[in-house]
Formats: sequence, structure tokens, C-alpha cells
Amino acid sequence: MTEKKVLTDGNHVVELYHVKNSTHNDGMIFAYLPREKVIVEADEFNVVANPNTPVNPYHVNLVENLERLNLDYDRIIPIHYPGRRVEKAELMKASGSSGD
Repeated sequence: MTEKKVLTDGNHVVELYHVKNSTHNDGMIFAYLPREKVIVEADEFNVVANPNTPVNPYHVNLVENLERLNLDYDRIIPIHYPGRRVEKAELMKASGSSGD
């Protein structure tokens, strides 16, 4: 894929997006489930346990990509924290963004 790829079985849609400017890896992608309003990602957002942790540039870059693409999402599923429900507000806070 290049910047975007859409997968569907006729009922469900999964959109794959390239994470531009990732300092983790040039080939990073995330999945977006538009009907569910969910982002599925690995390594770009690791849940912050301590609210005094400095802002992580990976988090900031993920938010910049989500805003650039104007995706409507409510939740994030971080692959390295399976089973944990992460709301959009938590990503915004960890990235130092207001989410506007």
C-alpha cells in the first residue's frame, strides 16, 4: 500500500493509513474502523500510566496524522495494551492536544 488502503467484506470496512513522519518506522500504519469509530495502532500511542510523563513525540505525530485525515473516532485500541479501552480524550491529553 502507499498512503491508504480500504478493505471490505461488503459489511465491514477497514481503512489502513500510512503514519506520515513517524520517527519509529517509515512503514508504520494504523487501521481505522469508520462504523465503529475506532483506531487500531501499535507503537505510536502507548498508554501513559503517570500523568506527569513528558509528552511523547510519537503521540503528537499520531494526533497530527489523525487530524490531517479528519477521521471521526472515539476510541483507540493500542495493540500492546489488549483489552484496555482507551478513549480519544486520553490520547489528546497524552499528546498535549486539546482535540479541537
